[in-house]
Amino acid sequence: MSRKHEQVNEKRKGMKILGIVLIILLIIILGVGAGSYWYVNDKLGKMQHVTIDEDQLKIDEQVEENLSEYRNIAVFALDSRANEYGVGNRSDGIIVVSINNKTKEVKLLSVYRDTYLQIEGHGLDKITHAYAYGGAPLAISTLNSNLDLNIKEFVAVNFDAVAEGVNALGGIELDIDSQEMKIMNREYIDYTSQYTGLKSNHISKTGMQLVDGVQAVSYCRVRYTEGGDYKRTERMREVITAMADKLKTKSVGEINNFLDIVLPKVYTNISSSSIISMVPSALGYKINGSVGWPYEVRGYTGAAWYAAPVNLEENVKKLHQEVFNEENYEPTETVKEISNKIIKKTGFSK
Repeated sequence: MSRKHEQVNEKRKGMKILGIVLIILLIIILGVGAGSYWYVNDKLGKMQHVTIDEDQLKIDEQVEENLSEYRNIAVFALDSRANEYGVGNRSDGIIVVSINNKTKEVKLLSVYRDTYLQIEGHGLDKITHAYAYGGAPLAISTLNSNLDLNIKEFVAVNFDAVAEGVNALGGIELDIDSQEMKIMNREYIDYTSQYTGLKSNHISKTGMQLVDGVQAVSYCRVRYTEGGDYKRTERMREVITAMADKLKTKSVGEINNFLDIVLPKVYTNISSSSIISMVPSALGYKINGSVGWPYEVRGYTGAAWYAAPVNLEENVKKLHQEVFNEENYEPTETVKEISNKIIKKTGFSK
């Protein structure tokens, strides 16, 4: 059965990028709340920085030219323990932040973790496994080669960072339904509490309520409800947005405390100088859409259950039309080859 992505509610259009993705959130907070170069540079120095050889990232020359006006940053939410950001950790959440350098418009592209794609050296597999097999470089190159993207930069955080960040804010407001509450209590809260070392309680009611860090992470991880992984990525965006809304109410001292807790848990190849250079522009960034990708999938059961794009070539065409305004986009030969490989393996051409 095919499934279609869900668009973010219209009322979110035009809102500031503040808080939608952690790295952009931090840029704006540092730019507005700090004032001094020394302060900003000192805070950014707390992040864990890594260097990636761009030759590893599989960016097609024509794609590089076509997307020259766009800065695409991959954000990975890792299923890992504290301070573990390398090989062996799956990326349970994948969001590409696409910034139009000319218009300052920002679109968010959520790639579903079970999507069946080509991972170099590992064949067809779930995109979530790319990070586990080869860390950020392989995860980025998989996105670039399967979706015709030009990603060079990434940010990775684990669920510990989210839990501790929410606690540092005094909790956030989430609207939890009965199905979500049941699964959170049964499968995730006790496990996440033990995993992070943070105390928490089961959810006792439905509706809008204040939740702590463990409960917020448990909400992010719920999968087995109506909407499946599609709904899960929406929950992740809701938590980050709620964190941003709460953070905007905090004093300079409280923001400082939040940054001291969260920044050491951010793993990235974006340099401090590059982030600082983005501060003036970041204040003008506005969300202008959110896309769940692939648009059309069918469940395929092989060694495990996979979400097979139907078909990859058409999903990539639609992506470039919708996100990058390329009306007559023709996917690269690499995408076409992978698309045919998926069709041959699954039998799903439409």
